[in-house]
Amino acid sequence: MIAAIRRHPGTRGVVHSFSGSAEQAAQLFKQDFLVGIGGPVTYPRAQRLRRVVAELPAEQLLLESDAPDQPGIMRRGQRNEPSAITETLADLAALRGEHVEQLAAATTENARRLFDLGTPAR
Repeated sequence: MIAAIRRHPGTRGVVHSFSGSAEQAAQLFKQDFLVGIGGPVTYPRAQRLRRVVAELPAEQLLLESDAPDQPGIMRRGQRNEPSAITETLADLAALRGEHVEQLAAATTENARRLFDLGTPAR
């Protein structure tokens, strides 16, 4: 996939449900791609994914619910809902040793930047 992205310079996007290595994530970041992190990161058995995302720069992370699929461990076996993204956020913040609010602000800004959503009205 990275080779295909390189053939289209200037393209940017998100790799949905990222499960790759730190090296792959770094290559994607150089190509202006974010990595989508959802429910799978909440499972303790997802050790590689948890290690990788704990070390990635916050500027590369995008939270995703992938509802109705890929629920986090708190909803295992149930239909996933967009509201469950807060559980993913909390787990990811704990993994990274960050405050939930800080990570929420960073990933929200990443979404705004990637999708050209502008700045929020105050």
